Amino acid sequence: MKLRTLLLPLASLFVGVLSAQTPVSIPIINSIFQDDTLECSPGCAYLNITGWVVGPNTGIFKASTTSYPTAPASGLYVAYLGNTNSTGSILQTLGATLQANTTYTLTLAVGARADYPFTGYLASLMAGNVAVAASHSATPVGGTFVSDVIEYNSGASPAQLGQPLQIFVKSVGTGEVNIAKVTLTMQ
Repeated sequence: MKLRTLLLPLASLFVGVLSAQTPVSIPIINSIFQDDTLECSPGCAYLNITGWVVGPNTGIFKASTTSYPTAPASGLYVAYLGNTNSTGSILQTLGATLQANTTYTLTLAVGARADYPFTGYLASLMAGNVAVAASHSATPVGGTFVSDVIEYNSGASPAQLGQPLQIFVKSVGTGEVNIAKVTLTMQ
């Protein structure tokens, strides 16, 4: 009886530690940019993205094998940000708020077209319109995508506690950045 009494608290502590280690996905609307169907051949674009606030020269691009040699023949849907004349951006305010003692992981698939200049980007995890973590470290070669992983540990009492989480990505310079997938987890 005493052994059982000692083991129950230890077992519940172990289960609590395991559940704290499991990342929980935070929903993102149109996270793989396929909610907008383009009725055109690969290579076309549309100036808008469902679920995202878009800046200038930003929208959905149905990439062809000219842009991404491994793209399916039917096209690959990506968000395009910017062009040779100006920068572009996407922003989404999520239904989740910043919590204390939580690690957030924002992951993006960042692409560089084979047929267009890539000049860089800045991706930020924000809370209440304040950047809490940012990166611009992914450097894909033409025709490929690479992942950029941004981690943020909120600590015991973050300044933006309870503020809505946001994802913001912008191109820099005069080129184009493509984003194929965005995920955000917390643990």
